[in-house]
Amino acid sequence: MTSLFKGFERIEEARERLSGQSFMAGLFMGEPDFGLLLHEAEPPDQVAAWEAYRPRLISFLTTQVDPDEIERTGKIPESVFKGLFALGAFAMKIPPAYGGLGFSSTNYGRALTLIASWSNVLALTVAVPQSIGIAMPLLLFGTEEQRRTYLPMVAREAISAFALTEPATGSDAANIRTEAVLEAGGETFVVNGEKLWCTNGPIARYLTLIAQVPAKKVTAGGKAMWVPVPEGKGADAKVPTAFILDMEAPGVAVRQRCQFEGCRGIENGHLIFTNVRIPAANLIGEVGRGLKYALTILNIGRGISIPAICLGMAKQAWQPTLDRANERFTFQKPLSAHQTQRMRLGHMAVNLFAMESLALAAWRLADRHTFDVRIEAAITKIFCSERTIQFLKDAHIIFGGMGYETADSKRARGEPAFGIEQLVRDAEMYRIGEGATDVLRPFVAREGLNPHLERAARYVARELSGPAKFAEWLALARFYIPWYFSLWRPRPLPDRPAFRHPLATPLLRYVERTSRRLAKAIFWAMVRHGQALRDDQGRQNRMEMVAEDLLVMTTATLQAVSSSDATGDPSKWRLVELIATEARERIDRAIREIRGSNHDQTVATIGKEAAEGTYRWLSDGIIPRRLHDYRPAATQASTAEQAEHDRSSDSLARPPLLTSRGQPL
Repeated sequence: MTSLFKGFERIEEARERLSGQSFMAGLFMGEPDFGLLLHEAEPPDQVAAWEAYRPRLISFLTTQVDPDEIERTGKIPESVFKGLFALGAFAMKIPPAYGGLGFSSTNYGRALTLIASWSNVLALTVAVPQSIGIAMPLLLFGTEEQRRTYLPMVAREAISAFALTEPATGSDAANIRTEAVLEAGGETFVVNGEKLWCTNGPIARYLTLIAQVPAKKVTAGGKAMWVPVPEGKGADAKVPTAFILDMEAPGVAVRQRCQFEGCRGIENGHLIFTNVRIPAANLIGEVGRGLKYALTILNIGRGISIPAICLGMAKQAWQPTLDRANERFTFQKPLSAHQTQRMRLGHMAVNLFAMESLALAAWRLADRHTFDVRIEAAITKIFCSERTIQFLKDAHIIFGGMGYETADSKRARGEPAFGIEQLVRDAEMYRIGEGATDVLRPFVAREGLNPHLERAARYVARELSGPAKFAEWLALARFYIPWYFSLWRPRPLPDRPAFRHPLATPLLRYVERTSRRLAKAIFWAMVRHGQALRDDQGRQNRMEMVAEDLLVMTTATLQAVSSSDATGDPSKWRLVELIATEARERIDRAIREIRGSNHDQTVATIGKEAAEGTYRWLSDGIIPRRLHDYRPAATQASTAEQAEHDRSSDSLARPPLLTSRGQPL
């Protein structure tokens, strides 16, 4: 379905339909299958592998890695890379047949959490090759020859990276401009273009490169496919395609190592490609499928890597924050004795437990390979990144002025050199990377609405009219009338011990009941607003946020059931009750605003007017400067020319992937 939400044309070409089971897909339809979130015991070999690996990893981190040095110098020492390769830390997700450790997703998440609790920058550097470097694309889409050639190298000696984003396109992955043109002989592609914000790019040996290939569409064996055309002659279109790129190939240049607000040790580059030759054998999968591959492998980062790193950062800050709250006295009492700070610590505890419960659920779902976890992965990334930022800001407040001061400055006079200010700066990257929150929320809504979109596709298609449109309306009515009335009937919880727990049962019944409320609200929003819903990101975001709250409530409840069975500790239920109480308040308001009126249009109108210059007077009283005034003087003239060129070409540009605000996936 390409006509309900504006800008979905390219994402519709690339995305695969939901395959396998999905708890969230059912929840959006008012039919959550809670049994999907119950997990069998971990395989004994994976339990043993983690128990053997964990102490080795801890020993290496505590004796060989100085996180303060990484922050101070902005570099990870070469000795650390060598030690990580020796540990197999860059090969956790690579099967043993190719020289890797063959960890489960759960063990991989645990390892990244542990590394991030010592140095989140190091965890990110380790995660990129295994989440979005060449390992995962080759495991999922590569040939056996490619796997045997490259995986042993990236497992033990060669860092890899992922090159998709470009300066002119930002998140607009469908409109990348880097081209790979097949030479006349058909044996080599020639690449020209540039990539920006390529993490690990400056130190990588290999890249997963996404580039546009001039190609013709042909049909072979009843299947449509893209075939590259020599020298780009006679191409029907340029289609995104994935390649293995050797960074030592002539014509590859690292123009700049980018510097950021935080994450100072990461190697992130602006890369230039000038007539770079890539053997045709280095093409990954099929021509024209590069965007699909990119969207698929990003699920690894969203569901496992980013949540694990966020969890490690939050856990790192937890005990030092408690210590500070107990040791810092104000008005003759420790901070922890003041109600305001107790409330702050309480919310921190709730957020930490909720993040861990959700992350563990996502990792375990990923380990059961019959599941399609794209919705769960996106929600886990949103929740963990947003809550980590809040968690660390709360810790920052408790530290007060001592939190605003750098670790080195505190160390100079003998104070505990805990760098909460660094964690606060670093955390923002995880909200942005691998799908920013404002991008992923409409993505989740789109996936959740997929059954409705596909079912109504022919009805809303403009080519239908008269009797055909009426017939399609009748077909929809035959489905939706019984379906809608079914949403008024409660569905029983699974007959399993976890769902008979006296504290869990009412919470999970609430989730089931609210899932049906959400499904009804979505239905009426579609009926009432029709095609206007395609641009209504406010309602889309509320759909995601309700679903997010319900998923977090469910995973936290089931985690508490599991923990209380194992330890008899009832303390987790206090956290679950607060999670549920606060979620109910948000959900009730969001569902009302999905179905009825809200203030979105008023706020959006003011924003539109602001962008058009209506509120220039808000800058009165200062020395006024425009964004372009901050450019180096030598580049202002050439930049102005480029800006004019971009404005003239924008009217011909293809639509964005997901939203009309230029924030595609």
